Amino acid sequence: MHNYSEKEYDIFSRLFILKEFSEENLKILSKIKIGIVGMGGIGCPLSQYLVSSGVKELLLIDGDIIEKSNLNRQILYNLNDIGRKKVEVAKKKLKLINTECKINILDVNVNSSNLNSLNDCYIVVDATDDWITSKMLNEYCLKNSINFLYSSALRYDVQIIFFNNENKSEHICLNCIFPNINDVDLPRCSTVGISGVSAGLAGLIAAQKIINFSLNLRNETNIMTISDGKELNIENIIIKSKHNCYLNSI
Repeated sequence: MHNYSEKEYDIFSRLFILKEFSEENLKILSKIKIGIVGMGGIGCPLSQYLVSSGVKELLLIDGDIIEKSNLNRQILYNLNDIGRKKVEVAKKKLKLINTECKINILDVNVNSSNLNSLNDCYIVVDATDDWITSKMLNEYCLKNSINFLYSSALRYDVQIIFFNNENKSEHICLNCIFPNINDVDLPRCSTVGISGVSAGLAGLIAAQKIINFSLNLRNETNIMTISDGKELNIENIIIKSKHNCYLNSI
């Protein structure tokens, strides 16, 4: 069990004034572990704001190195980090916010052979920009009753949705919403571009959804938050599906 030190109470002093961050809720934040798959344009701000909000343990998974083309949106990195491993740099930068936060890292791209590293996570966040990986994470989290947050940012468009997989009474998952099988030609950031600001917005929304769910501040289950970063529009859509999802029997 993690506890907050006097130094941490100083760091988070303005945050802990809020009535939502009661002693009971602080205990919740100190005990949960959040897994972030993909330390790119969404994973960077998401991890920063989780650590800055009092979350005490993260698992960061990414096998990539830092490139110049990352710097417009992946705000944990700078020119001095080019060629270094993303998870190693991210861990070092996040520890500068709170040295007592436990940052676990895996310098690999997630696949079927290492998915079990996510088993003790309270919430797994997909921030990968890879649809095949998204579907794989969705199925694994559903099968293992791990809460799952899907995040996407492309051009100026943001989509974030949280699935409460602890409660399977009414099945809905990523596959229910997007049942397409042939995903090869889906657009990606490297082909259609991405606004760094919109990627950051996706990370902030994802962080707030995690805090909302963890502390029971607002219902986030099966609510898709969409945003047009250029127009500064944010909408919440209640998701229901009539699709006969093959994962319903898991």
